[in-house]
Amino acid sequence: MATYSETSFDSKHYEDSRPDYPQSFYDTLISYHDVKASRELGVDIGCGSGFVAFKLAEYFKRVVGTDPSEVMIEQCNLKQNQNITFLQGTAEAQPLEIKENSVDIITGAECCHWVDHPRFFAESARVLKPNGTLAYWFYKDPIFVGFPKANKIYENYTYNSSFDINPDDEFERYMGPYYQQPGHDFLRTLMKEIEVPTESFYDIVRHEYRVDDDDSPLDTAKTPLSIRKKITLKLFLAYVQSWSAYHSWMKDHGHKYDIAERFVAELKKELNWDDETVLDVVWDTVYTFARKR
Repeated sequence: MATYSETSFDSKHYEDSRPDYPQSFYDTLISYHDVKASRELGVDIGCGSGFVAFKLAEYFKRVVGTDPSEVMIEQCNLKQNQNITFLQGTAEAQPLEIKENSVDIITGAECCHWVDHPRFFAESARVLKPNGTLAYWFYKDPIFVGFPKANKIYENYTYNSSFDINPDDEFERYMGPYYQQPGHDFLRTLMKEIEVPTESFYDIVRHEYRVDDDDSPLDTAKTPLSIRKKITLKLFLAYVQSWSAYHSWMKDHGHKYDIAERFVAELKKELNWDDETVLDVVWDTVYTFARKR
């Protein structure tokens, strides 16, 4: 994402406002990996502020985190420890330091809907050892449990265009058109259109978990990648302000108002919420594991 590469991007704010992943998921990942592969070298692509790379370091002798954003890499290097290296690179073109058939595991968290998938799979197969693990996962959009009206407002701001409501309006009032495509559509579908190439990988596991936005109980035990939090509306505002589309919209129209604040103000008005309202929020998730042939 080009937005995350801009020097004005606040990578610390990004890290603080984002959901993290439960230990149950890492346990599932390592159990899958250990069947066929060793724990010498792990590479985390799209490492962002580095929290998955640091988690991998608990399991692997050496870890390399890569990201196309110099800003993110600089943030990671502020927290660096002895068995982790952070380098600029992409999912489609690993840094020169990553050699062919040298990597035991490649992970990609909340990034693989943005990549060029044929090139990503080919590059992963090139650098992974035989039987090495490719693992990528992400969460979709937050769901306000029990508040379908709030979820509709969320959909408007993140997927729709205000010009569909008022074609003669002076500027775009939603963030939907400011997301990079087709990545944002892949996020919405949990990337179900993209299949891991079986000529390069085997033992492919894909686990998708979707939740409802009504008042029915949510069985998050159905997936190890369960992400559910109770957050205040004030924290949700910080989450919105970490989005790439928010930063892109603000570059064009930020002199008019802060669109995240406008978004939250509409939630307050329509649902009688305030900054300290505690919300039960759940995310749809998906993970894919595969082994290199």
